[in-house]
Amino acid sequence: MPKETFYKLKTGKRKAITNAFLREFSIKIYDEASISNVVKSLGIAKGSIYQYFTDKLDLFLYLQTVCNEVKSTYVSNVKRADYPDFWSYYRALYEKGMDFDINHPLESNFLHNINNHINSPSLRDLSKEWKKQVIEWMSTMIQYEVDLGLFRNDMPVRSMAFLLFKTSTSIGEYMQTIFGLNTEKQIRNEKSIYAEKNGEFLMKTVDEYIFLLKNAFNKSNYDNS
Repeated sequence: MPKETFYKLKTGKRKAITNAFLREFSIKIYDEASISNVVKSLGIAKGSIYQYFTDKLDLFLYLQTVCNEVKSTYVSNVKRADYPDFWSYYRALYEKGMDFDINHPLESNFLHNINNHINSPSLRDLSKEWKKQVIEWMSTMIQYEVDLGLFRNDMPVRSMAFLLFKTSTSIGEYMQTIFGLNTEKQIRNEKSIYAEKNGEFLMKTVDEYIFLLKNAFNKSNYDNS
């Protein structure tokens, strides 16, 4: 997390530094992102960044936290209890995520590139921990559905969680392949990835995935109890 010196900066300067690095990490993977290029564009000394952050990883994790906090303001109010089943809840998360993307393209673009960052050699150990945390979170959600008698109980919950994780993270790749979505162009132009027509493609894809996942997860299709 940032050092105290970073928080002592004027709000405008903090924002400029944050946004500049969000742009850099949105279009490049972690190992290719350049602190030197960013500070040059900002007109500040490279050494000053290390007065604000311990190292590159510290800076990256700060950016991730900032983006997650912004996105949380959109998705945190989506409660499972407000929906008749898991899949309507799952779909609502994407709808709110799309609102986040439209209103905060810079933060959204950074998070969109996370799947590419985790393949960086320097983040290998950290990416394993991230995946583990996500799968544990999804396992908790799935176990809740199993306990309600809505999801099948003849498969390991973690296996189902891993399938849901991999399926969810493949949606962007699917859209690039099937619909020709050029996410790199959108990000470089600092535009929302899922605005306008792309938003329709996103929800169409989510609905198709939900149809397939329902058949795999719902107890009604595999009632062995």
